[in-house]
Amino acid sequence: MNGTRLAAAHAAGARAPMHPQLTSLLAFLTETAWKLPADRDHWHQKGLVGAPEFFTPKDLKAYVNSPMLMPDYFSLIYQGKKVDCSKAIAHKIVQRTHIQFLNRGIVEEYLSRGAALVLEGLDIVFPEINEFCAAIDESRSNILSNAVVFFSQRGAEAYRGHRDSDDVLVMHLAGQKTWRLHERQAPRRVDLGEMPPEKMGPLRAEVTMNPGDAMFIRAGTPHQVETKSPFSMHISFDIVDRNVFPETALELLLEQYNRASARSYAPSEEIVVKLMEHASSPEFKQRIAEVQRETTRHCKQFRGLLGSNVVRVFDKWL
Repeated sequence: MNGTRLAAAHAAGARAPMHPQLTSLLAFLTETAWKLPADRDHWHQKGLVGAPEFFTPKDLKAYVNSPMLMPDYFSLIYQGKKVDCSKAIAHKIVQRTHIQFLNRGIVEEYLSRGAALVLEGLDIVFPEINEFCAAIDESRSNILSNAVVFFSQRGAEAYRGHRDSDDVLVMHLAGQKTWRLHERQAPRRVDLGEMPPEKMGPLRAEVTMNPGDAMFIRAGTPHQVETKSPFSMHISFDIVDRNVFPETALELLLEQYNRASARSYAPSEEIVVKLMEHASSPEFKQRIAEVQRETTRHCKQFRGLLGSNVVRVFDKWL
């Protein structure tokens, strides 16, 4: 991260500039990934950029050693299980106020044993990454993307075989990692955790990622990874669907049904018919559209907040 460049942008009140390598990654997403045929589960682009500079192992070290680091922003995975880091939160009493901080010895201990490390919320912390996430959000409607860094050591991955419910954009940052990609499965909203081998489905591709490589993986594609070098690190951008959730739509439908329901003692079939009438009514469609507009507005407000979340008043004295 170029701290001087970011500080200058903040001081001027401007949006954080996007690193040229992230500009290349954005072009890969919009010009290649978004245009893939519907039957393509993934696309691997070797050497999209040179040695990644926008987030390096040095940045990882600095981030983990930040005095403000707290467990909400990272996970340690050891022997397939998440380490409870809440027990490592210490505090100092200053004028009767408990000031909390993390005893980073827990991170040192488990990483020394070979644990994997997952960093969450990078768009909250790093303006350049938030700017890239904002660009992803703008590339299609109703998206709010996330940025996650995975640091793994040979023989100890953060996650075992699994499938994601959203599309994922990956750039490999350090070391070497092999991805085994299985046949894409039909959409579902259950059983999204770790998958045993018998549920992964047929193996379709094996991709080895090196620094500067990029990959796009469609939602529902089971995959598992293996670090081939002593350690590896990659960044994943989860392209999260922010269309109206089914739970929200059903809640709105029930509210409308309750205002004009089927008659008492109506058979189940009649109740369903009444619900379907409401679901296809102009009133219901208008309400769904209103909720969607509100959700979109909140997502844009949130992204804008992250992009401007800096105190500038001190600049007049500097």
